[in-house]
Amino acid sequence: MKSKKKTFSVLGGDKRSYYLAKALRNDGYEVKLCGFDKLSNMNCEIAAALDSDILILPLMPFKEGKRINTPFSNNESGIDLSGYEDELKDKKIFTGKKDQLFSEFPKLSHNNICSYSDREEFSVKNAVPTAEGAINQAIINSDFTINGSSILVCGYGRIGKVLSEMLRGMGAEVTVSARKSSDLAWIKLNGFAGTVTGDFQDISKYNIIFNTVPSMVFNGDILKRIKQDCLIIDLASKPGGVDFEEAEKLGIKTIHALSLPGKIAPKSAGEIIESTILSILKEDDG
Repeated sequence: MKSKKKTFSVLGGDKRSYYLAKALRNDGYEVKLCGFDKLSNMNCEIAAALDSDILILPLMPFKEGKRINTPFSNNESGIDLSGYEDELKDKKIFTGKKDQLFSEFPKLSHNNICSYSDREEFSVKNAVPTAEGAINQAIINSDFTINGSSILVCGYGRIGKVLSEMLRGMGAEVTVSARKSSDLAWIKLNGFAGTVTGDFQDISKYNIIFNTVPSMVFNGDILKRIKQDCLIIDLASKPGGVDFEEAEKLGIKTIHALSLPGKIAPKSAGEIIESTILSILKEDDG
């Protein structure tokens, strides 16, 4: 059962954090917002927010130093947590990247800090808005339809699995690449054409390439074999898996599409964070 005694404060972040707060409030929790005065009249000051039992920081907690990013606040410099280490010590704190939090506040207890982005349920659920956002990028940045296009999805992880199914459902001719023999077996079993990542024999046939692999795959040698009007959408975290400088020289259009859930579907993304946090708290309560 949910404990009505727990109170939450959501400190900064983008619209995901705003919708996270709304979801918690709709589920009956007391929630304070800090850093959202452009979106809500419920906004409070940092001192009041720190009175809550549980603090929720953004996926990437800090803009610079100890300042939390607040794009929806009139205070463009962000929420400054300098000088609040004592207040933070006994709090349960959720964030996306706890290593960044510890680098700024090394005296905090590891037992009280949790990274919701490390949870499998978070990653799996986020694969859907990421895939939808990737397809949206392809539609608005190309001159042809997904239906009938020859498309390569590089990588068969969570996002690659969801993305390839969505593209097939839209009528695309989908090839999926992977390195592991087990992944290649699943690709074949699920009815896709498969190829080994990096060993792209027919790469010149693709209209669109989606990369999900967070290491350099599309280097200069491979890019030279891609047709010039191909669109490459890289979903991998920085620095990505594409030599963007070389692609530009070759005249190949590339898009490094990061943080798509927050940009394309912030409400769904916020609700995913909420459900992940509540699952963690339920486990902690036994």
